[in-house]
Amino acid sequence: MTGSQEQETRVRRPRAVAGFAVAGVVAASLLLAGCDAPDILRSQGSSGQEIATLALWIFAILAGVLLTVWVILVYVIVTGRRRREKDASQNKGNLRIEIVWTAIPAVIVIVLFILTMIVTNRIDMPARGAQFTAVGRQWWWDFDYKDLGFKSPNEIYAPVGRRTSIDVVSADVIHSFWVPQMGGKVDMIPGHVNHIHFTPLKTGEYLGECSEFCGVQHGKMRFLFVVVEPEEYTAWVEHQQQPAAQPTGAEAVAGSRVIASVGCGSCHAIRGTTLRGTFGPDLTHFGSRRGIAAYTLRNTPANLLRWIQDPQGVKPGCNMPNVPLPSDQQREMTAYLEELK
Repeated sequence: MTGSQEQETRVRRPRAVAGFAVAGVVAASLLLAGCDAPDILRSQGSSGQEIATLALWIFAILAGVLLTVWVILVYVIVTGRRRREKDASQNKGNLRIEIVWTAIPAVIVIVLFILTMIVTNRIDMPARGAQFTAVGRQWWWDFDYKDLGFKSPNEIYAPVGRRTSIDVVSADVIHSFWVPQMGGKVDMIPGHVNHIHFTPLKTGEYLGECSEFCGVQHGKMRFLFVVVEPEEYTAWVEHQQQPAAQPTGAEAVAGSRVIASVGCGSCHAIRGTTLRGTFGPDLTHFGSRRGIAAYTLRNTPANLLRWIQDPQGVKPGCNMPNVPLPSDQQREMTAYLEELK
């Protein structure tokens, strides 16, 4: 090797070390930037905690592998540049080394497989009497408490510390039920019933969503999962079983007549009235819900009026048609629906 070539080689090696150092800094920065863990790592359900723990174990093992590779690589680069080319040696046919570097990845894969199977068996226990059925539709959620005699579209309650078992199915295309802080995802397949079960560990409101692309409004297919104390859950169930409240305000009374006369009953049901449709969400206690159109909008009088006036403008492609009505009738319908607590 000439003097210039040797000098060039010595220059390149420090640059390589510097490159790996920069890569390490960038990777560390990304990890630190991610310290504000996503919801899935702040699990408040039994299955979610199992999955989060598994994810952390996998991350720790793979991070250890990556760190080991970095250390060995830097060591080889630093020590290698101190040798002259004529002193360098190449080991050939070293059976022990070949066995070691084949066995170590195999052991790592086996360990990851065992950990995954343990967690899968813990969270995938047979369903025991589902409390309700979650039906995925384009693009909203129909939660059917058939045994209790009511439906609660886009919003469900569950008691803390008690096992929640859900049958999941789709009415049209493939959807996927997911409450990130409660547990894993489960596909909702037309004509097939799947199951999901977990135990909520902390009271609070948790946003659920569809995690399987199901159409143009897939991103606006959310629901609210509310975990409450057992006593509050019992009171919620008893309230949901009641028929719709009778309107009291003048606008609301007029709105009840409008909603019955314009054909809303062909899609929607309001228990205690003549509206018995099943194609759209049950509106019996609509006023008590926090969201409109699968949480596309917050449930406020202004947002509800906007939804009634132009549902296709709010959620293009949804099955709610634009129904031309005079503005006074739209306000009356809004008043009536907001009184359905």
